[in-house]
Amino acid sequence: MTAVKSLAFLVLASFVLATRALIFKDCGSVYGKVRSVAVTGCDTSNTCILKSGTNLNLTVVFTSLEDTEKTKATVHGIIGGVPLPFPLPQADACENSGLICPVSNGQNYTYTATIPISPAYPKIKVLVKWELQEAHGKDLFCIEIPSAIL
Repeated sequence: MTAVKSLAFLVLASFVLATRALIFKDCGSVYGKVRSVAVTGCDTSNTCILKSGTNLNLTVVFTSLEDTEKTKATVHGIIGGVPLPFPLPQADACENSGLICPVSNGQNYTYTATIPISPAYPKIKVLVKWELQEAHGKDLFCIEIPSAIL
């Protein structure tokens, strides 16, 4: 009977470890509801490791709570409580992001983006703050992901 209990515990522990999701915080998605967040290579980590010289691939599934013709993505790296803007190759989220604009209230969307992690970036822990804003600057989603550049 002890062997059965041990086996059941191992199966349960394996299931729990296998279903861990990316750790992120919703930081003000007032005009949208985040359904899921995925970053390539960071799906089961408390800290997302951003490898120098590679690309970060982000996917956010969300429900819009606002109608808008335009969307804009902004990214900040927060270091020591100070937000530092991070330039995106394409800030217009209606272009090359998987979104179909205009965005409609009550509809589900998938936003994707790829950004390079330059070898010139310092090796440091950083809180990545990613926002998708509607035409008037209101957040459709705002997420923060604990990360480290290595």
